Amino acid sequence: MRIISCASYYGTGSSAITDLISEYENVYSLTNYEFRFVQDPDGISDLEFQLVENHNRHNAGHALKRYKKLVDFYSGNKFIKKYELFFQNRWKEISYEYIDNLTDFKYRGWWQYDLLDRGVNYYYRKLFLNKIIQKTIWRNKCERQLNVLPNEITYCSRPSEDKFLNETRKYITKLFTVANIKNANNLMVDQIVPPSNLQRYVRYFDNIKVFVVERDPRDVYLLEKKIWKGNVIPIESPQLFCKWFHYTRAHRKVDNLNTENVMFVQFEDLINNYSETIRNIEGFLGFSEKEHIKQRQIFNPLESIKNTQLYKRYPECNEEIRYIEGELKEYLYEWR
Repeated sequence: MRIISCASYYGTGSSAITDLISEYENVYSLTNYEFRFVQDPDGISDLEFQLVENHNRHNAGHALKRYKKLVDFYSGNKFIKKYELFFQNRWKEISYEYIDNLTDFKYRGWWQYDLLDRGVNYYYRKLFLNKIIQKTIWRNKCERQLNVLPNEITYCSRPSEDKFLNETRKYITKLFTVANIKNANNLMVDQIVPPSNLQRYVRYFDNIKVFVVERDPRDVYLLEKKIWKGNVIPIESPQLFCKWFHYTRAHRKVDNLNTENVMFVQFEDLINNYSETIRNIEGFLGFSEKEHIKQRQIFNPLESIKNTQLYKRYPECNEEIRYIEGELKEYLYEWR
C-alpha cells in the first residue's frame, strides 16, 4: 500500500489534488478530511525530537503523555466524530499500542508539568496546599513534599533513531491498513505532512508520495477577504498579507520540492494546463492514462476555474492587488 498525500499553505487548492487522484483506478480516498497527527504540535515529529534528538529525563516521558493527549483529542466524541470514524474505531487502540512500544518502563511519579497540564489554577492550588502544610504540620520538615498527584504515571523512553522510525512506520502502516477498507494499492490521505522540511517527514512512511500545491497570492488574498473570511490568513492590509506569504514560503529557498517523493504543483496549471499537468502527475505516480477511469467526475476544471483570477472581479481592491503584485512577483501566475 502506498500513501499519497498533499500539502499546502492554507487555501492553495490542495483539495483539487485529492479530488483528482480519487478519479484513478485502485485508489481509495479518505476524502478531504485532514489527518495532521504527524505534523501537529505534540505529534510524531515533536515526539521524535523529544525522545531521540533532544532526550531529557523529564521531557521525553512528558512528550509521550502529550502525544497520548493528542490521540484522545483526535479520537473525537459522540458529538463530533474524528479519526475513529476513519480507522474503524481502532485509532485510539493502535495509537496506545504505539505509545507502549516506545515506552521503556513506567513508575508512579510526577513533576511540575503534570500539574501545569491540568491548568495554571490547578497548579497553584496544589502548590499552595503544599506550602500551607509545610508551614504548619511539617514545620520542621521543610524538605518534605506533599504528593499531590499520587496516581500519576511517569513514562520513560529513550529509543534509538532506528527504533523510533521502525515503530513509527509500523504504527502508520497499521493505521492506514485498517483505514483502507477497499484494500487499494494507493490510499489518498489529506495533509498528513506539511510542505516544509519534507525530507524529515517522509522517513515516517514505508511508501509515500507528496504533492505540494501553490496558488496565485492575489486569489488567496481575495478568497480569504471576500469569500472565506476565516481569520486564518492576515488580510487586515496587503502589507501584512505579503509578510505572511513570504514567511510561510521561506522554506522553499532551501527545500527541494521536486524529488522522488515530492512533486510541486501549481493549482492554476490543473485548469489552464490540464492535459500536460495530468501527464506529469501520472508520471510521478506511475499511473497510466487508462487508469483515469473517472476523468473530470470529481475534479472538474470548468468548475474550479470559477475560483481563479478573482482580482478581475473586485475592482475596489485594485490598489491592494497592485501592492501584492509588486511584493510577490515570483509567485504570480501568468494565464495563457
